[in-house]
Amino acid sequence: MNSPSFSISGRPVGYQDDAITNGVAFWPDLNLAEFQKTRTIPADLPPEIAGVAVLAAIAEVNSTLGDVVTYWTGKGCTQAKDVPGAKMGAENQLTAQYKKAVYARAKADLLGEFAAIGRRESHPGQESTDTRANLLAEAAYVMRNMLQLPRVGVHLI
Repeated sequence: MNSPSFSISGRPVGYQDDAITNGVAFWPDLNLAEFQKTRTIPADLPPEIAGVAVLAAIAEVNSTLGDVVTYWTGKGCTQAKDVPGAKMGAENQLTAQYKKAVYARAKADLLGEFAAIGRRESHPGQESTDTRANLLAEAAYVMRNMLQLPRVGVHLI
């Protein structure tokens, strides 16, 4: 089902309002339209491509955040939405961080697709390696915070 919205030009933009069921019950289910809107994904990018990027990002983020699930379930929180902290409506800080990490990684994966659909003229720089690196860094920073690690780490070999 499409969720209508309007672009700056006033033309309707259709987003794919599809639920994405998370494979780990602790984390929230996501929505393809929410990803498309919050990360300004071009509506003419096929929803199947955007959906696959979100699924791949979920797998990567869930794998990285296994210790977060273990920590909070050990404290009696069976779902991320039950973790104490700042809230806005039904969203708490942990679920917001999770979505931020997943959506940033998914958009980073999709940057190469934007050129294929002719978006380079209307969104200059969307395909740049700097943009991709910034999105991956954003996801890494938020996941490090969720893992209660400092933003930067130094490892000796």
